[in-house]
Amino acid sequence: MPTDSVAAKVPPELKKELKNIARLERRSVSAVVTMALENYIKQYNALHPQFKADILEALEGIKKGHVEPYAYG
Repeated sequence: MPTDSVAAKVPPELKKELKNIARLERRSVSAVVTMALENYIKQYNALHPQFKADILEALEGIKKGHVEPYAYG
């Protein structure tokens, strides 16, 4: 599969943990980052549509005057 590069700045402790995980799993740092991004994107795509639907539903409720206090929400 073709690949492309992504550059990111991370805190030193995060980089250290990433390297430790890669070493323990006998994977490259690149492979661990790819797996992490794949999992994040799957989770985001699974949860985000519902989050968006909830916001749109709440906005419709506000337009109709159905406002629920945040403290009770």
